[in-house]
Amino acid sequence: MKPFNSGGHAAYQDRVLTQLRKYYPDAANSLSSSTWDIMEKIWNLDLSELDVLMQDRYSSFGPVPRLPSDMLRSVLLSVEFKITSYTKWASDLKENHLHAILSGFQVGDTPGVGTFYDFFSRLWLSDKNNITEPIHPPKEEPQKPKGNEQKAPPVEKFTVKDLFLQFEEHA
Repeated sequence: MKPFNSGGHAAYQDRVLTQLRKYYPDAANSLSSSTWDIMEKIWNLDLSELDVLMQDRYSSFGPVPRLPSDMLRSVLLSVEFKITSYTKWASDLKENHLHAILSGFQVGDTPGVGTFYDFFSRLWLSDKNNITEPIHPPKEEPQKPKGNEQKAPPVEKFTVKDLFLQFEEHA
C-alpha cells in the first residue's frame, strides 16, 4: 500500500501531545532544556509534503508502510541527539519512549534497522549508489631526497604563495 497521511502535520502534533501526556505527565520538570530545544525544532518542522512527494516510490500492494515524514523526522532526530548509527537508533527508539514519540511513532511500534535502509533507498533519486565514483585515482608516491641532508620536494601541488596569487586574481 502507499503511505497516506490524512491529517498532515496537525495529526503528527496530536499524536505527540497524546503520547507525551500519557508517558511524560511531568514533562515540564523532567526534561532538560536542550531536549526542549530539540522538541521545539521538530514540533515546528512540517514534513507532511514529503508523504505526497514520495507516494510513487511505494508499491500499491503489501503492508501499510511507515510515513516518509515520520521516517525523515526520525533521522533528523537521530542527528540532533548525536546517534549516527541506525542500528543504535532503531534500538534507542524501542528503549527511549521520548525519541519514538517525537519521531511520530507509537510507543512499542517503532521501525527496525531495515526500515531505515529501505527508506533511504526510496529517498535516493540516483541510479548510482554513491555521489562519487567508488574508484579513486591512485595517490602519487612522494619523491625521496636527491642526496644526503637534503629536503625532498614538496608533496603539495600548490604552495601557500600560489594560493595567495590565485586568491588575488580571483577573490
